[in-house]
Amino acid sequence: MLTGAISFYALYPYWFSGYLFAVLLLLMPFDLLLGLPGMLTKRVALAAPNILEQGAEGNLQITTLQQKRQFPAKCIKLRVSVSRDGVLSRQRLICNAKRGSRYDMPIDTKHSGVTTFELKRIRTVSLIGLFALPVRVSRKVSTLILPAPVRPPHVTSLPRGVVFRPKPGGGFSEDYDLRPYRQGDQIRSVHWKISAKFDSLIIREPLVPPPHSRLIETVSWNGASERDLILGRLRWISDYLQKWELPYFLRIGSDGPVAEITQPADLTEYIYRYLEGTVRSLPAPAALPAYFAWVFKVDAAEVAEDAG
Repeated sequence: MLTGAISFYALYPYWFSGYLFAVLLLLMPFDLLLGLPGMLTKRVALAAPNILEQGAEGNLQITTLQQKRQFPAKCIKLRVSVSRDGVLSRQRLICNAKRGSRYDMPIDTKHSGVTTFELKRIRTVSLIGLFALPVRVSRKVSTLILPAPVRPPHVTSLPRGVVFRPKPGGGFSEDYDLRPYRQGDQIRSVHWKISAKFDSLIIREPLVPPPHSRLIETVSWNGASERDLILGRLRWISDYLQKWELPYFLRIGSDGPVAEITQPADLTEYIYRYLEGTVRSLPAPAALPAYFAWVFKVDAAEVAEDAG
C-alpha cells in the first residue's frame, strides 16, 4: 500500500496525491500501534488425518490461534510446503486472522503414499495492511494414504487358523485340552468336576500356539500405480491372516528390515515408516526363526507361494 501511495504521489497532481500521501503517513503509526498486539500473538495450527483411504476425501486444516486475548489483525499470510514421493511444492495462502478461523486444503489421494505438510513461517498483517510481521513457527503433519485391500491370485493354500500344541512344562493357559490321567501328571492339573462325571481322572492340558515362521515379502515397486497394487494385495493378505489371529513377519523391498506384525497398527506403522524413509528406526523383532516355513511373495504381476 505504501508503494502504491508513493507511485500515486509521483504520477498525479500534487494537491491530491500530496494530501493522500500525508494522510497515509499519519495512519502508519496508528496502524502499527493498533495492529502490533495482534501481529505478535497470532499463530496457526495444522491438523490432518493420520490415515486416508485412496480416493477418499480429506483436508489439511489450518486454524488461526490467539495466544492471549483477542487482538485485531487484517489477515495471516503463509506458505505451506507439501512433500510427496520426494517432490516438494509450496502453496501460498491467506487466512482470516480471527481466532478459530479455519482454512481447508484438499489432500491429494489419487495414489498411495505419505504426504507431509510443513509450515516454517507466517506473516501477520496489521489492521489496515500497512505492515506485515514475519513470525517463525514449526508445524509439521503427515497423512498416510493406503489403497483398498485387493485379493491377490493364488491364495488357495493360505493357512486357516492356529494349530495348538501342549505347553512345554505345563502351567496355566487360557486354551487347554482334556485327556486321561497319565503317570507323572500333576494333581493340580486334574479337572475334578469332569473327573467325577466320568469316574476317572481327567487332566486339563494347557495348549499354546507354536512359534510362527510365516513371512510376507514384497518386491520394490516402480511408480505409483504399481505401489498401489502391491500395497493393496499386502493389506488383503494381512487382513486375512489377522482374521485367523495369525501373526507374521513382513519385509517390504529387498533392502527393508524384517518386522513382526501382530495387529493392524503394526502394518500401518511399517508402511508409513518405509514410505517416509525411517523404517530402520523400528525395533527389531524379539526373535527371528532360523528359517521361514511359509513365504508369501507379493508383486504387481503375480503372487507366488513358496513352502519349505
